[in-house]
Amino acid sequence: MVLETTIAGGYPKIGDSTEEQALRRALHQLDKDEISDEDLEQVRNTVTEEVIREQLEAGIDIVTDGLIRWDDPLTYLARHTAGFEIHGLIRYFDTNTFYRQPIAESRLDFIKPCLASDFQFAQGKSSKPLKAVMTGPYTIAKLSRNHFYREFKQFVFDLAHIIHKEAAALEEAGAPYIQFDEPALLNHKEDLKLFFQVYEIVTAQLTKAEKILNLNFGSLDGIYPKILEVNVERIGLDLSKGHRNWEVMKQAPFNKKMMAGIINARNTKMESETELNQAIHDLGEHMSLEQVWLSTNCSLEFLPRSNARKKMELLSQTAKQLRGASV
Repeated sequence: MVLETTIAGGYPKIGDSTEEQALRRALHQLDKDEISDEDLEQVRNTVTEEVIREQLEAGIDIVTDGLIRWDDPLTYLARHTAGFEIHGLIRYFDTNTFYRQPIAESRLDFIKPCLASDFQFAQGKSSKPLKAVMTGPYTIAKLSRNHFYREFKQFVFDLAHIIHKEAAALEEAGAPYIQFDEPALLNHKEDLKLFFQVYEIVTAQLTKAEKILNLNFGSLDGIYPKILEVNVERIGLDLSKGHRNWEVMKQAPFNKKMMAGIINARNTKMESETELNQAIHDLGEHMSLEQVWLSTNCSLEFLPRSNARKKMELLSQTAKQLRGASV
């Protein structure tokens, strides 16, 4: 029984102590022209190193850079894509967070990789493998506005080619895992055939890194087990207590690796060891636990950092206890 642990992606950028609020202060100073973009980047480097250290101290096996450079799930990639302009704030799904909506004003085009250098910096600060995380092209297209393309299909295909180039650069930089977040699919399940075509483009000739499709903010009802045919090695699911996906999985065997979101990162309430042990036992009824990563169900950025640390520690402790029991 391996049962490695990870987090879904983001980590709280701002902590509880004065020192942990350095990024907030830096952003305020940048707005007042008191520091430069280079100064802000140095603060982001420091915070990235900090959140990686917290994951390692909590016992997480596969860490992320916490997406510290991402203001929201869309803007970071959109700002690095020719043809997008960034506009006003829009609510991100049913959360209490917002993103600045990209608008395609001309044909979208790749400029240069923006994630590979982030990965290399973060991996250099971690003693454990680092997972690269990005929002996938389908979700970017669905959450953006289109003032240029006649058809949504061409819009999302151009984005797929751009994301493919980002992923190829990450693979070349040595990323062992590349995760694509695609929550929008669960609100537009009628697009499943198009989604498969998109991921044939995204994953073409990516043979070194393990590819992960993360599907949260909804259930697989209506697309399971068909979604298992998508061209990735691992799928991330929300499996927090009482989630609909537990019932959906009874329809057919889960024949891919899984990133099992058994920790609810949208609620400060702590899970119990009993609840997590039961979830892991139930997972073992569906598939080999050798194929499972234990994870949060979504980004920890929604939580205070003190809660994020406690939830990671609980996840890690539960996994270690079960690994020890299986020896």
